[in-house]
Amino acid sequence: MNGKTALILSGGGAKGAFECGAEKYAREVKGYNWDIIAGVSVGALNGGMLAMKKYDRLFEIWNTVSNDQVYTGGFNIWSGFKLLFGAKSFYGNEPLRRLIAREFETGQFQVDLRVGAVSLFTGEYYQFKPDMPNFSEAILASTVMPIIWEPRELSPQYRSMVDGGVRNISPLGDILDEDPAEIVIINCNAEKFEPLTEPPKDVLKIGQRTLDILLDEVFRGDLEEFLRINALVKEADALGFKLHHPESGKELKYFEAKVIEPLAPLGETLDFSQPAVQRSLHLGWERAKAVLG
Repeated sequence: MNGKTALILSGGGAKGAFECGAEKYAREVKGYNWDIIAGVSVGALNGGMLAMKKYDRLFEIWNTVSNDQVYTGGFNIWSGFKLLFGAKSFYGNEPLRRLIAREFETGQFQVDLRVGAVSLFTGEYYQFKPDMPNFSEAILASTVMPIIWEPRELSPQYRSMVDGGVRNISPLGDILDEDPAEIVIINCNAEKFEPLTEPPKDVLKIGQRTLDILLDEVFRGDLEEFLRINALVKEADALGFKLHHPESGKELKYFEAKVIEPLAPLGETLDFSQPAVQRSLHLGWERAKAVLG
């Protein structure tokens, strides 16, 4: 092991405030120092700010954010009419694009960072790093929830790019090859996916709920597989055996891993109102305190 500490940030829209609160506790109270950060969707936004060490600015953004600072539009007769004539989304994300363009500065990244996005054109998941062209656009693409926002065209190679969580909600695979000594995973979704108080009433609510379930299922499967293999490697090591990857033949190693996630659902993905954000910030801090001590 080389002593590196990795931070993994999942997607979750407005629930990303939970990540901010949890990371703040880990860094300020427990003294964590991140050597590698990987994120998708809102985790790409949070991760990018942390990789530039804009800690206070990230907290300030969450403490002042509102729906109109993230997106425009909504589900109404006009948006439905536009869809009939070729529009690709119900909402616009121009406010978020301006925020990213304003905050993310080329050459300011101080921590190894990678974010993920998926091409609807190829179906492939792609990893982006700060030294790649149009990196701020890649971060924006990673936040694009299909149907909610329009896919981004980054280049002829990266077409119709959307939320990396569609294929890789917890980008564990993006950092395992770096062989970190410890991995901290912050997930915005509770382990138990609870029922709604009432069924979704319109096509947009149905789409949001479907996407939430999809992303949660992808993350849960990814995380459980990682923890299962990790436990097997630890058990084998204790018995003097070594396990190897069935395809590459590479020796599998045990990773010290901690998972911080809410005990109950945090709320709606697109609810950037301050009451919802403040609740998530507080719960993130408290859950990190419970997990990390």
